[in-house]
Amino acid sequence: ITGAVVEIEGGGALVEQVALGPDGNSYAACANATSDAWYLADGFTAEGSIDQVILTNPFEQTVVANLSFTTREGYREPGSYRGLTVPPRSIRVIDLGAPGAGAQSEPVLAVDVEVTRGRLVVGRSQDFVGGGRSGTQVTLGSPVTREQWWFANGESGPGIDEEYVIYNPTSQSVEVDVLFIGIETPVLVDPIEVPARQVVTYDSSTQDGLPDGGHAVVFATASSEPSIVVDRVITRADGEVRGTGVLTGALARNGYVASTWYVPRGPEGTVSEAIVIYNVDNEPGTVTVSAVGTSGPVPIEGLTEVDYGAAGRVSLDLDD
Repeated sequence: ITGAVVEIEGGGALVEQVALGPDGNSYAACANATSDAWYLADGFTAEGSIDQVILTNPFEQTVVANLSFTTREGYREPGSYRGLTVPPRSIRVIDLGAPGAGAQSEPVLAVDVEVTRGRLVVGRSQDFVGGGRSGTQVTLGSPVTREQWWFANGESGPGIDEEYVIYNPTSQSVEVDVLFIGIETPVLVDPIEVPARQVVTYDSSTQDGLPDGGHAVVFATASSEPSIVVDRVITRADGEVRGTGVLTGALARNGYVASTWYVPRGPEGTVSEAIVIYNVDNEPGTVTVSAVGTSGPVPIEGLTEVDYGAAGRVSLDLDD
């Protein structure tokens, strides 16, 4: 495992990390800033699956951090994970599923990294080998908790296992409302209680009235205080191959609901429903998709001024 720092000399850029595997590829945005706090909602070491937390220090000074985690049995602060040092310009890998690491055979494994000196970037590398999951995943931790998390491209139906992992790293219990939207009739889930420093997993297949197909979903706390991190875990079957994807929700504040979005790496072939858009406003609008090449953005024929409805969800194909 390595860490990388990409420095842009003039202008701006987007950077992604890509993990390639026989059960599917994984893409994760890179961080554009360090932080003194990081949260990872979904972790998994069941049946020998590998869960590695990567602490990256891009600076010239040693960083000191504490790592705690939450399993089905509750919150833990192992003494061996207090005062972890990360030397200058280096990484430190914490393999939570290794013998003696304290978190073997855990289907629920949220992580909280508190930096006591300096600042870090924190990511996660997972290799699923059982427990209903398959494939390799790289994900970036969240440097913040929020009161709302949005997902545009949820999906339910035969051959699809979709669950949402809600992590509350605060010292107060919170109540979370879940609303499925972007479908003909919105579905409101009974409020979910998430105790302090605990994880609750919500399986969308258990929800009455949720139709098969695509949907958007928003998780919101009853309080306006930021307190949760939410990951979506979805496993799909493609013939005899099953692949698992892990995605942290989008934030509804600080510019994350925007008029322009960028996708650094597009699909290499024809893909149906390659781009999924959810309109958070109660007014209709249009969207134009452009391909970015050496001459800059060029609108794609057939994907210009595409209508989307008020509070509506639309999926776009990328073909020849």
